[in-house]
Amino acid sequence: MLAVAGTTAVLPTASASAKRTVTPANFRGTWQARISKKEVQKVKITKYSFSVSQYKNGKKEEGSWTVGNKKRKHSKNPFNGVPLYVHKDKKGYTFIGVKRRGQLWHLKRVTHKKKVSLRDDGWEYKSFGEKPIVHYYYRVK
Repeated sequence: MLAVAGTTAVLPTASASAKRTVTPANFRGTWQARISKKEVQKVKITKYSFSVSQYKNGKKEEGSWTVGNKKRKHSKNPFNGVPLYVHKDKKGYTFIGVKRRGQLWHLKRVTHKKKVSLRDDGWEYKSFGEKPIVHYYYRVK
């Protein structure tokens, strides 16, 4: 009879969900900004995903995208399976989106016109040295 003395099994304690990027809790929910008289842009932030949708005359336009969700078969999303990137800077702004493709949003939770909102500083213009276009996204009930 063989006896093994002094061996113990060590099981890993980390789960797969511990490796996923988590969005800030105070950003979560659905937010919208009026881009023009007929256009609305909605941003939906969940614990593990960030999505952007355009609406014109109340109808959803093509070009909507989501990042951070698990990879889905037959998806038309250009960022299907791409990991979510979240980073907070020293000024209180949070970069959220896709790091490697330049789709980073520069958001900060503020009070605008006595309403809680997310301020977007127009990330696409900062790289060209132009003055950023600021949009305020208000929570959708």
